[in-house]
Amino acid sequence: MSGFNIRGVTPTDVPALASMSDALGRFHDETTKADPVALHRDLFAAPPWVWGLIAEAGAQPIGYALMLPTAQVQHARRGIDLHHLYVAPDWRGKGVGRALMTTVETHARTLHCSYVTIGTDPQNISAQVAYESLGYIRRAPGPRFSKQL
Repeated sequence: MSGFNIRGVTPTDVPALASMSDALGRFHDETTKADPVALHRDLFAAPPWVWGLIAEAGAQPIGYALMLPTAQVQHARRGIDLHHLYVAPDWRGKGVGRALMTTVETHARTLHCSYVTIGTDPQNISAQVAYESLGYIRRAPGPRFSKQL
């Protein structure tokens, strides 16, 4: 890696994560309001609900990845869903996203996962090209359902 490193998220990273999460929302034209208390709870509870990585240049956060567990029980397969991937605009195209993705895959392997999934906005062509260049295969969209509780 050149000029940056990737490491696990620590509690002191939570304010920067909340800020970058809101920047990711703005990138997708969404109004978001990341909650540092909820982020801390989800990242550092026992067991954690979310796993996080942070990319930094010196002491400056420049990107992050947040992962969630998933599974295909019928196939006895564990997986990781890459829920968020964000790189600060000045650092895009410099290998930060690729390094985060590689580290996510390494983390998934340590958890005995056999796959990683990630979604992106249909208009985010550069992300789609990047994921495919890393060996990710486009999956046909299917109906998904949810219910607010």
